[in-house]
Amino acid sequence: MKNNTPGLLLMLALLLATATVTQAQSVSADSIKILKLHKEILKQTTELNKQKLNLAEYQNKLVKLQNDLEKANRDAAKSAAESKDYSQKMAKNPGDQKLARRAKKAAKSAASSNNKSEKLTTSLAGMQRNISKTGDKIAGLEKKIAALRSKG
Repeated sequence: MKNNTPGLLLMLALLLATATVTQAQSVSADSIKILKLHKEILKQTTELNKQKLNLAEYQNKLVKLQNDLEKANRDAAKSAAESKDYSQKMAKNPGDQKLARRAKKAAKSAASSNNKSEKLTTSLAGMQRNISKTGDKIAGLEKKIAALRSKG
């Protein structure tokens, strides 16, 4: 009996291994397809959520840029009005050095405010492009997710 014990143990081990392999192979191709489909849906949904967060961030930045632009435009208008006022006063008193310095300072301030407004306008246009592109990406992802869900 001692001589047969290792043989019996070997046959039992082979039988268990065969049963395990048969059980592992019983996962159907359809199950694998469905799991891969779910994986792709999760991947696309994650990307969709990421793009929605980006869109919200861009929209918040857009509001800030719009407020900054309004303030810069108000400052530019105020500086331009001051510059015009000092220029008119300079026309009446051409030799007044104090008035000349104020007019020069007001003109410089107006130019600076205008430059700031131009930069903010450019930034605002860029942010609007980002929002548009992100909105298009979101629409595309939603369409793709819907198509994937209809398969499953």
